[in-house]
Amino acid sequence: MIKTKDEINAEEEGLKRIIHFINRCREIDLCSYRHSFVFRHLRSRLLKAGIDNSLEYIDYLKKNPEEIDLFLDELSINVTHFFRDCEVFEAFANKALAELIIRKQTSENKLLRIWSAGCASGQEAYSLAILINETLERKNKFIVKIWATDIDKNALERAKNAEYDSGDLKEVNKKLLEKYFSSVYNNKYILKEKIKEMVRFARHNLITDEGLKFMDVIFCRNVMIYFNRQQQEQLLNKFYASLNSGGYLVIAKVEAVWDKELFVTIDPLQKIFQKVN
Repeated sequence: MIKTKDEINAEEEGLKRIIHFINRCREIDLCSYRHSFVFRHLRSRLLKAGIDNSLEYIDYLKKNPEEIDLFLDELSINVTHFFRDCEVFEAFANKALAELIIRKQTSENKLLRIWSAGCASGQEAYSLAILINETLERKNKFIVKIWATDIDKNALERAKNAEYDSGDLKEVNKKLLEKYFSSVYNNKYILKEKIKEMVRFARHNLITDEGLKFMDVIFCRNVMIYFNRQQQEQLLNKFYASLNSGGYLVIAKVEAVWDKELFVTIDPLQKIFQKVN
């Protein structure tokens, strides 16, 4: 049955009520994401729950808070693992990190500043810490600071605890697993303190908050896809302002940089860009 315009408007108002309820419960600003994207996944959750009324679904969420987690997981906002898309990390190490290190070695500034934007539960930020520690192991003069930010306070708490399931480590080779993780119980692993200390976690809204400053590298992968075109452009401008001269931006393969006056492409396949000065 084809819905009338009034029925479609009424349904969308109901979906907005659900989104505002989830925003309040989890303090996650889903209003920043594309409505069509969020609505599609929200309709799927209502269908699976056998509910067609927004007020009824909100009451269901109050009684079953785990349903909110299922919805957020369906959005894939917090779905990640260590060295996700390992070829991206390899390309970053060879084409960006190597150049940065050479540049820093010839200057007095031996500080590497990196921002993992939209870090979820920390796997990407810690992957960067491991990669950089491996690269700089015999270069003692370097100081590395990694800032990892996300809007989800629950994800940030998991990140700070640094305890992960074996599934999170499926792309970590045995040598690195033994070197940087300790097995605890039931296929759980905890990251060693040396790597944990390299990363600082903080709550941050990419759309409404100011960007971090003086960054050499920004990783922001599988985040911009949730924003509309205008928000994506605003975010790219924010990243440009956040990066030092010659700094690098790494985004997801499904994402794009349109303004060639801001960034030059270093690796078109792995989506690595360098700030245009």
